[in-house]
Amino acid sequence: MKTSVCICGGGSQGHISAGVIGSNPNYEVNVLTRRPSMWSHDFKTIDLKGKEFNAKLNIITDDPSQVIPQSAIILIALPGFAIKEELEKIAPFCSSKQIIGCVFGGSGFFIAAQQVLGNKVKAFALQRVPFTGRPIEYGHSGRLKGYKPYLKVGFLNLSQKEQNKIVGMLESWYDTPVYPLSHWLEATLSNSNPLLHPCRMYVMFKDWNPEKVYDRIPFMYNMDWDDESSECWVDCDNELREIIKKLPMNSEEVPSILNYYGCEDIPSLTKKMQNIEPFKTVQAHMIEVDNGYKVDPTVRYFTEDIPFGLLLIKAFAEKTNTPTPHIDEVISWAQKVMGKEYIIDGRLIGKDCVEGYNCNNIIL
Repeated sequence: MKTSVCICGGGSQGHISAGVIGSNPNYEVNVLTRRPSMWSHDFKTIDLKGKEFNAKLNIITDDPSQVIPQSAIILIALPGFAIKEELEKIAPFCSSKQIIGCVFGGSGFFIAAQQVLGNKVKAFALQRVPFTGRPIEYGHSGRLKGYKPYLKVGFLNLSQKEQNKIVGMLESWYDTPVYPLSHWLEATLSNSNPLLHPCRMYVMFKDWNPEKVYDRIPFMYNMDWDDESSECWVDCDNELREIIKKLPMNSEEVPSILNYYGCEDIPSLTKKMQNIEPFKTVQAHMIEVDNGYKVDPTVRYFTEDIPFGLLLIKAFAEKTNTPTPHIDEVISWAQKVMGKEYIIDGRLIGKDCVEGYNCNNIIL
């Protein structure tokens, strides 16, 4: 008998997951999306080498009552700013027997799950996204751009037997080794996107003002990545490491940026970031104007990675009384670009802090 999985979300990760998981003969895949009419039941994901994952999707709908009650596994494949709203949408149809998962834990998934579904919710989340990729034809096909050599997964309220089952399931989906983490915080406090994107945007556009026009769209990585970007990222990562030391988690499960990429110093990290093949064509998202380009504050590098990434890290910094001058500098710059007020004098007391997650009432 096939295990029923509901993928919540029709973005990049939703597209890749639909093809990869749906092509696995042991799973029946439903999709919960805001635009079901644009999706095809015959779905295909293709990797860069031309390998195809052909899926026959079951139910495609925007109505959670049609897919949530019968799903053993619910997989959230949404950006941080949409996770809590989606959980609130499906909550009336969830049961205590179901397991809720997320393709990325670093945008506050575990905190949102506890706030919406209660402290006894059974949940898991990956420390890093399983793939990079994009839709090809929306609702019909996706492009899988990069695989991960291994994945790590955090758990909340799952027995050892249930954890083992989830690890086996993920390995069968993603065809790569999956390692269990000892605490859900190890999949929550991330030095990937929540630090990577804001640091890079800050270095590229630190001279920003509302009237500033740039003559070209820079590459996020490739040859435009420089030592200053590497240094900013490592400085913020070092502050994150000080926070982690004060929390009930294994700091070795969140390797430093230098260790993760096998680099000895800033120049070697710069060279590494310039030569990651799937990243080479990625450019900053900007607004085209008459005489050039302006910074776009509505892209996910701001709307997700600041309130649901960097602010989450800052919240744990305050919870552990850890100074974060480099992180504060990036937030202070980003809030100006976004027209927000998150921190004042290095403290999370700005009027827009409610947009992120408050970790004060979370049971560690």
